[in-house]
This record gives sequence, structure tokens and C-alpha cells, in this order.
Amino acid sequence: MNPAASLPFPAGAPAASGTHADAEPPGLGEMVTVTRVFNSLEAEMLRGCLQAEGIPATLGDAQTIQTDTLLTVALGGIRVMVPATFADTAHATVKAFESGALAIDELPADAPAAMPGSEPDEAAGPGWSVATWIVLALVVFAVVVF
Repeated sequence: MNPAASLPFPAGAPAASGTHADAEPPGLGEMVTVTRVFNSLEAEMLRGCLQAEGIPATLGDAQTIQTDTLLTVALGGIRVMVPATFADTAHATVKAFESGALAIDELPADAPAAMPGSEPDEAAGPGWSVATWIVLALVVFAVVVF
């Protein structure tokens, strides 16, 4: 006896044997890899850039690499995939992303000011924090004394 036959399905519902859960969405066609990246954040930013250009993009192996980062090189990185019909446009967007053409150089005029106290301490020296100076002083003291 088929248990699905006794369930109340709507009259026009397709049979379970005729469905394919892993089938590609209609209209997208074959997915092609446009690039591979080794950083999850870079992959997500690149996917966002592609989607902002109207290119449906997906990431292959992203969850696997986030789960076990030691597999990054073995898998060849995270695959950034788009439908084959969008491949040429996606390659141009990836090239612009990698060259820095899509970078935001400055904040908009209406952006909030930096938080108070977030400015670097100018008294600490050129690019060094107070903690760095303390560690340096301890190292020099240890070398001189011992």
C-alpha cells in the first residue's frame, strides 16, 4: 500500500515521484564558476556586488569552508557561481571588484561622525598604541637587566 495515496492532496497537485527537489530554478540555466576566493568575507562581498548589478549569484562550498577552514585549499576556495547567461557581465564585475573600482573611498556627507575617544592617541607616537610602547619598554628593560 502506498502511504502517500491515502493523504488528502489538492486535485491538481503533482505526484511526489514527478518532483525534483534538487532541480535548478527555472530560467537560470547552468551555473558556471566565475572566480574562486579563499576568504568567506570576500566571497560574500563579491556576491553582494554581483547581486547589486542584477546578476543572480551563489557561493559554492562556503558553508563547508566556514565549518572547517583547513579544507579551503583542498577545495580550491569558495566558488562564486552565476548562471551561464550572466557569465560575461559577472567577469567584468569581478574584475572591477578585484581592481578596487567598486571601493568606497569616503563616507557620504550625512554619515555620523566618529565616536568620541576613537581617535588615535597622538602622544603614543607614530602609529603605535600605548600598549605597544609599554611592551617595547619591558622588552628593552629585560634585555638591559638580564
